[in-house]
Amino acid sequence: MTDLQRRVAVSRNQIHSSLGEEIIILDLYRGTYHGLSSVGARIWELLQEPKTVENVLNVLLDEYDVDPKQCKTDLLDLLERLQAQELIEVKDAEAV
Repeated sequence: MTDLQRRVAVSRNQIHSSLGEEIIILDLYRGTYHGLSSVGARIWELLQEPKTVENVLNVLLDEYDVDPKQCKTDLLDLLERLQAQELIEVKDAEAV
């Protein structure tokens, strides 16, 4: 996933709960749990409503003191892992 205009949102096939600064996600189809640390949890919060990858990236750059290139790389890596586990839905911007 490299297109920053793609829209992402959490999948309907999961439930999640906050645990301090972390998020615990239950994949309802597979019955597996996933955990996200504080920054991952913030990304998860942002994805509760569909947003473009660029929107999420911009929020992270505003909220955290991080190198923009590293932030983008880490964000795309997390989104790819969440998509592979079917915990998020990714759509082309035109499909929304």
